Amino acid sequence: MSAVLSRVPALPSPNIIPSGEQSGAISDIVSWYRDRRGRQEFYVAGFAGVGKSVTANLAIEELKATCGVRNVRTAAYTGKAASVLRKKGVECAQTIHSLIYTAVEDEETGEVHFILSDDSPAADADLIVLDEVSMVNKEIADDLRSFGKKILVLGDPGQLPPVSGEGAFTNREPDVFLREIHRQAAGSPIIELATLARQGKPLPKGYEKDGVRVLPLTKESQPLIYREETQPICGLNRVRWVYNQRIRKLRGFEGETPQAGEKIICCRNNRDTGLFNGGMGTTLAAASEHEKLRGAWLMDVRMEDLRGPNLQLAVDPYLFRRNFTNGHAEKLPLRGTRLEEFDFGYTITCHKAQGSSWDDVTVIDDSSAFRDNRNLWKYTAITRAERGLTVLLRES
Repeated sequence: MSAVLSRVPALPSPNIIPSGEQSGAISDIVSWYRDRRGRQEFYVAGFAGVGKSVTANLAIEELKATCGVRNVRTAAYTGKAASVLRKKGVECAQTIHSLIYTAVEDEETGEVHFILSDDSPAADADLIVLDEVSMVNKEIADDLRSFGKKILVLGDPGQLPPVSGEGAFTNREPDVFLREIHRQAAGSPIIELATLARQGKPLPKGYEKDGVRVLPLTKESQPLIYREETQPICGLNRVRWVYNQRIRKLRGFEGETPQAGEKIICCRNNRDTGLFNGGMGTTLAAASEHEKLRGAWLMDVRMEDLRGPNLQLAVDPYLFRRNFTNGHAEKLPLRGTRLEEFDFGYTITCHKAQGSSWDDVTVIDDSSAFRDNRNLWKYTAITRAERGLTVLLRES
């Protein structure tokens, strides 16, 4: 992992004039940065479309002009989110993992492990900017803080609350809360639907605009879920199991054992191997029985989030098997051995999708299962889409 310098993120337009709300936020960020004895982190919160990234970029320009800031490291939790930042002009946006950890190869075994390193890109930063950080846990947050750098955090409180142990940067009141929808974002159909969802208003069935549509979930509309260019998102494991099986069959895969070229998702953090919950990857060969660990599978995978060699992993097969047994499969009773946990990634739950985004998303509306969090669920699922979005509503 090379320490590529991440320059100040480019502005979306040189003619952007900040709103009064944004100007106040920029002033607060500059004051925070200048106070070297103050809090290490500054948390900017706001819903989709309020211009959190634009505000951060303008603040960085001001810091560059007045505080001597030059080296800004911008990172997101997943490779998908980092890719979106690069498309928005942050050329060297990277994953948090590649920002602070360095790969080390064991000379005897050839295995690659990742360690916190003073040689990592974060070491020479004047400022670290983090986006899509709802899934960052305390361990990773503490590792980031250990570099002693000021950290500007961007978060969206409209999303589902993180599962236990996550949300280490966003589990407090924000320093700034942006509320005004940007004029440029106001015309976005994704922002329009996300705002309706957040406000608890019904999505208009039959809506269609600029690649965004809302349809009933029917036998006729189901094939939209199976398109290769889309990432289906649902809310329930039993729904996910059904669609994973259907999509695998359509793509020529059968049986519980992953074959070469299958889409998979990591379901458990393991800093040592560089794996994080929600990371997506592809199998490079069919899974095989592990020679030393009875019942485990040996899997060769390529992870989207990792720069570096492919990984050969010892994996517990129980999550793959649950797709075919309606959830009835138990973890292997191995003691003293930590197995990786993966599952098929053709259809994923909204909780697993947090921290990532895709060019095209198909939402299978399971929001009714989440009761008090139904609006947060729907909002989170919708905002995973960058361009194309299909929302399939269940008949009430």
